[in-house]
Amino acid sequence: MTNNPQQPPAGPGSREPEDVEALREELHKVQAEKAILEMQLREYSEKLDQKVRERTRELEVINRIATTVSRSLNLEVILREALSKVLALLELDVGGVYLAEEGTSKMRLMAHQGLPHDIVVKMGVVDVGEGCVGRVALNGEPVLEIAGRDGEPRDEVLAAHPELKSHVGIPLESKGEVRGVMCLFSFEEDRFAPEDIKLLVAIGSEIGVAIENAWLYEKSYQHSKKMEELSVTDSLTGLHNRRHFYRRLKEEMARARRQGNPMSLLVVDLDNLKRFNDEKGHLKGDEALKGVARAITACIRQDVDSGYRYGGDEFAVILPYSDEERAAAVAERIRKTFEDFGFPDTGLSIGLTELVPGEDVDELVSRADTAMYIAKNAGGNKVEIASAKNGEDQPRDDAG
Repeated sequence: MTNNPQQPPAGPGSREPEDVEALREELHKVQAEKAILEMQLREYSEKLDQKVRERTRELEVINRIATTVSRSLNLEVILREALSKVLALLELDVGGVYLAEEGTSKMRLMAHQGLPHDIVVKMGVVDVGEGCVGRVALNGEPVLEIAGRDGEPRDEVLAAHPELKSHVGIPLESKGEVRGVMCLFSFEEDRFAPEDIKLLVAIGSEIGVAIENAWLYEKSYQHSKKMEELSVTDSLTGLHNRRHFYRRLKEEMARARRQGNPMSLLVVDLDNLKRFNDEKGHLKGDEALKGVARAITACIRQDVDSGYRYGGDEFAVILPYSDEERAAAVAERIRKTFEDFGFPDTGLSIGLTELVPGEDVDELVSRADTAMYIAKNAGGNKVEIASAKNGEDQPRDDAG
């Protein structure tokens, strides 16, 4: 009986040489692919890091400019600071900012830096739709112009400055509305890259919001000022009213005491107003009252003295830095000026007094008021002085 010994199993060392070589090639291929992937990953990571740095820089720039323009509600300051910061950011020297004129289809140059004089003069006001500025205002999109480019529209005034080889217009928007346009100029043709324009558009939105805030503040301020004026102004004569008279009188009395200066008060009454109304009508009577206000305004120092409609036919005049003698001259000019207006059978009875140290508002007004009634009871159209020097009333009858 013949025994057939079994073949031992093939071990690792028994693999065919061509199989080993194939495995090596496969390994090299995998390693090469891994190296490529690692290189691509590094490149992608570097690009991503660069984009993050660029985006961070853009956000820092936008935030810095936004912070600058939001510090003020003064439109002039906002525009000047915004233009300066943007020019510095792009290392430019020439630019301007236009604002939309409310209620018109025009853009007005409000701030500029480095612009040639003829551009400032001839392009100070631009119609919406006209030129670079007008197209930006019309469409709300940035416009890039390069001198000499075929088919490129060119402002005639700018064509006279070939040194300004390129410029870009950026909308200053808020709530979808173009509030203004910022124009930036360069001495290089290819100065404004797409990423620059993208950044400028973002900055323009921040400036547009600041412009709107300044406009809203100005409108609110003007409305408040108008309401305040209405609350202290007599609607017929335009003079301040009785309430404002007492407020101002207290202030001027305090200032006179503090500075040691004289101050005088006039109380003015329109003589025979009731009879004039009965004979001529109330419209003519209103004209006479307006005439008193005109006479007072014409004869006092603007921004120093002040006139008031004190009552129905009574007026008051505060004369800071005026002693009795000077006040008497002012009172006489008022009386004569009204007389020359030619309202028949009327005149002005004026009581005058100078501030006495230590007295209060009621005492001063009462003394001037009493002097006015003395003048009226003496026939009217007179100046009566309640002298602060000796306490005696001194009539002045200069009526023609």
